[in-house]
Amino acid sequence: MKVNRYEIFLDFNFQSGDYEGYEKIEMESDEDTVSLDAVGLKLTKVKVNGKEVEFHQDENKVLIKTGSFSGNLEVEFKGKVSEKRLVGIYKASYKEGYVISTQFEATHARDFIPCFDHPALKARFRLSVRVDRGLRVISNMPVESVEDSGGGKVVYHFQETPRMSTYLLYLGIGEFEEIVDESKRPTIIVATTPGKVQRGRFSMDVARKVIDFYEKYYEIPYQLPKVHLIAIPEFAYGAMENWGAITFRETALLADDSSSVYQRFRVAEVVAHELAHQWFGNLVTLKWWDDLWLNESFATFMSHKAISYIYPTWNFWSYFVLNQTSRALEKDSLSTTHPIEAHVKDTNEIEQMFDDISYGKGASILRMIEAYVGEENFRRGVVNYLKKFSYSNAQGSDLWNSISEAYGSDISPIMADWITKPGYPMVRISISGTRIILEQERFSLIGNVENLVYKIPLTIEINGRVITHLLDKERDVIDVGENVKSIKVNINRTGFYRVLYNTDLMFNSKLSELDKWGIINDYWAFLIAGKVSYSEYEKIVSRFFNDRDFLPVNELSNELFTLYAINPDKYQGIAKEFHRIQLKNWRNSTDELGKLTYSNILYRLAMMDDDFSLGLSELFRFYDNLNSDIKQGVAVAYAITYEENAIDELLGRYRKENFDEEKLRYLTALLSFRKPYLVGNSLSLILSGDVKKQDIPYVLSVASYNPHARSAVLSWIKMHINFMREAYKGTGILGRRLAEVIPLIGINSEKETEEFFTNLDMPEGKRGITSGLELLKAYSRLK
Repeated sequence: MKVNRYEIFLDFNFQSGDYEGYEKIEMESDEDTVSLDAVGLKLTKVKVNGKEVEFHQDENKVLIKTGSFSGNLEVEFKGKVSEKRLVGIYKASYKEGYVISTQFEATHARDFIPCFDHPALKARFRLSVRVDRGLRVISNMPVESVEDSGGGKVVYHFQETPRMSTYLLYLGIGEFEEIVDESKRPTIIVATTPGKVQRGRFSMDVARKVIDFYEKYYEIPYQLPKVHLIAIPEFAYGAMENWGAITFRETALLADDSSSVYQRFRVAEVVAHELAHQWFGNLVTLKWWDDLWLNESFATFMSHKAISYIYPTWNFWSYFVLNQTSRALEKDSLSTTHPIEAHVKDTNEIEQMFDDISYGKGASILRMIEAYVGEENFRRGVVNYLKKFSYSNAQGSDLWNSISEAYGSDISPIMADWITKPGYPMVRISISGTRIILEQERFSLIGNVENLVYKIPLTIEINGRVITHLLDKERDVIDVGENVKSIKVNINRTGFYRVLYNTDLMFNSKLSELDKWGIINDYWAFLIAGKVSYSEYEKIVSRFFNDRDFLPVNELSNELFTLYAINPDKYQGIAKEFHRIQLKNWRNSTDELGKLTYSNILYRLAMMDDDFSLGLSELFRFYDNLNSDIKQGVAVAYAITYEENAIDELLGRYRKENFDEEKLRYLTALLSFRKPYLVGNSLSLILSGDVKKQDIPYVLSVASYNPHARSAVLSWIKMHINFMREAYKGTGILGRRLAEVIPLIGINSEKETEEFFTNLDMPEGKRGITSGLELLKAYSRLK
């Protein structure tokens, strides 16, 4: 079957959310029966080449007796905009009203129009939309014309799209405000709900610079005449790469000079990520969702490459390993992991693939391969791949073949090893005179996985000399011909593996910031897995307590804050000691990374240290005039210090605030109370509608790190899990967040937690729940 073109006309009742549709699909089929994907739509008439035919519609499909034909399939149908879910076509509410928006990845275009909802069935789309006069309509392509259609309505006609997959189609309707940059091609437009668009100038500037970078890197111009960056007030995902009409959460698009460093970093990264998709995902698309990582890993990798180039002082590769590699290493050490290239069948499996493996691990493997083949060979392979498969579909082997050709040697065996095998190795390093003994095993946090042998491209520095070695068996020995006085393995952490030293000689090496991060992160994992004792872990990390580099300091902050959340009585002392030292080190920072670090330290010390919170809370009187980087710590200190007396002030500010960046600060403070029932009350803002549906996972995550309220949080989740599931129906988002929440809220209630979540019938969250329960077992050993 081949699909060439969709011509779509939609007539909307904006108030009720009902719409009527007509579409003409230009196609060819050799089958007797054509099967259209359609969910929640009512088909009223079907024609094949002008002749009305019979059809049968069930919950998910429309079967049409067409016989073999080439020509037009015409469909008349009715649909309704969802008010409960955040996928398909739905209402995204804000204070003064709502916009209608769409979210189709991976399989939700079928909730919007009858279609062939498969990434390989690319087609061109020509869209016309009839709406009330005064509403603005946005789609992938520029508006071709607007005509008066009578009855107070107008019809927007859009230019035809290039060939693309159904999941990249977009429609937005509402009272959008816009700012436009037409200085060069493509036109960049930022669209928001009223009163917010001026905060889009930073993202517009980032977008222009990123597009320039990608056009040079890929050697292919951006293919559409415009790109919209659209802030959606309710959005389940962080952002979505609809070709030419990219949608974002407000916190992923809006930032200005008053925003925190974290906010500007987030906006820059997400904008760069979604723009990378305009080539990697949109121009060349995966053949099937098994290769989702081809989309997401590359967009993650390229976004950090672009931002590192545009803002070199941001040290964005450090940010990458801290946020992407670290999370991927943890998730990949559980039995619930999957190969980067995973075989998926149903929609629940597809939705659960949007995880740290498809994003962070895949991107980390790309970083490892780039280091192995060289940056220019890697880039040339990518360019050739994109040019060969433009407007078409590809799979992982196509990319490796292209990079191999550019490199001059076949890397497919190494890549196949890393793409098709789950998990990753731990390499034990032992020294005996002039000999280095290397032993590998699959790393696992609780030891319930099959052992595997990996092809590991090792980088080793011995006595200041760098060598490489492919370790492809369980045990190997390298004789370096001289006594080993210093050794460092996995230089700058380009490899996706852990290193356990049976020696202290790594401390005789000159350790880069990335090297230090790697040691700290590895020994944290070894502690959780029971491979080193707490005293061994403390001995290693104490060497870095007074470090002044961004990566080791933030990694240690993450680890010690987690230990505090696991058991404050046992770990509060060491956590407070470290954060007090680092507070002094970073207090007067003027660069972005310093401000970000100080912000994290301040917030976490406020959470852990009541005396510190007491003093810091005094700054709340001047909150509106404070630097954004310290506001979170001050708001939390105010909540902890004044408890019940702080509720009205924080809640009032939360409800009045117009920008999500600030709203989330107040929400975090409202979840930081020491009294469990107060945290329970804050969680119930979800039920009242005060908390946006999009922010439910964030709320659960913040609350789970409050050790004083974990029992209340567990009880609340058990009581209201089905309410939250309804908002995220059709996605794997809630399940992925439960993977992070369960290990903390289940401490001291392990049996209760396991029984509840094991018996919960939640297929869309099965993998996340199982991951969370495994990590709970590991954390419980530390409590």
